[in-house]
Amino acid sequence: MIAFELADKILKSTGDLPPMPHVAAEVMEKLGSEQTTPEDLNRVISQDQALAARVLRIANSSFYSASAKIKTLSHAIAFVGFNAIRAIVIAAATRELYPVMGRHEQLLWEHSVGTGLAARLVARRSRFESPEQAFLAGLLHDIGKPILLLKLRPRMSRVIDQVLARPSLSFRELEEAEFGFDHAALGQLVARRWKLGPAIEEAIGSHHAPEEAVEEPALAHITSVANSICHRTGIGPGAQPELDLAALPSARQLNLSTQLLKDVEVELAEKFGAEKAQLVA
Repeated sequence: MIAFELADKILKSTGDLPPMPHVAAEVMEKLGSEQTTPEDLNRVISQDQALAARVLRIANSSFYSASAKIKTLSHAIAFVGFNAIRAIVIAAATRELYPVMGRHEQLLWEHSVGTGLAARLVARRSRFESPEQAFLAGLLHDIGKPILLLKLRPRMSRVIDQVLARPSLSFRELEEAEFGFDHAALGQLVARRWKLGPAIEEAIGSHHAPEEAVEEPALAHITSVANSICHRTGIGPGAQPELDLAALPSARQLNLSTQLLKDVEVELAEKFGAEKAQLVA
């Protein structure tokens, strides 16, 4: 958990953290009730045409393998299920943190989406109980970066430019030097404000040190491996093609073989490219 002093330093530097968009918050509230029906979600999501369209696009993506085109929101909700709807709605809410999609924003967003997809693939292959929770943790693992870009743009742009020029540099170390905290700590605070639950909050805050996770260690390790897969494959800033994924502590902790990791890389490359217009747009 983030110490009070660090949280206070973050809030003094960035100001108030962004709230979850209204409709997304209402959807999350509905999903927290056992009495909620697909019709209830349909009514709420329909209030936001952009959100409804995104739900339809993602439900029709290859990651859900629909046998026929899904044409209505109600069909999409019934087909993908409540856990997937939660992930899709949070993805849409996260996309709103990128009001201007310049080069830096595009790279950060692509990396977030790629890490979410990689986390889902790793979760499925390692038989983690909730691949959609893994997708959400991966998607949000770097949520602190766009907020720093939004709130402290000139300073964060300098950090990103340094990493783009020299991918071997550490985002965390550069952020610590520039701000006195890093994107993981900021992201953990956002997850807490959005009430995403202790496991997601911890996975975000510890994705660079997953061995420190206690709530759901497997989720933190999956998130960490997924992040590294995207760095190795060059999705987002900071490409590191020389990374030995199988040697990572998290890969060993999850018993991920070299072949399994290669298979994830191949499937990620195929599906990310095919779905980029739907998931990144």
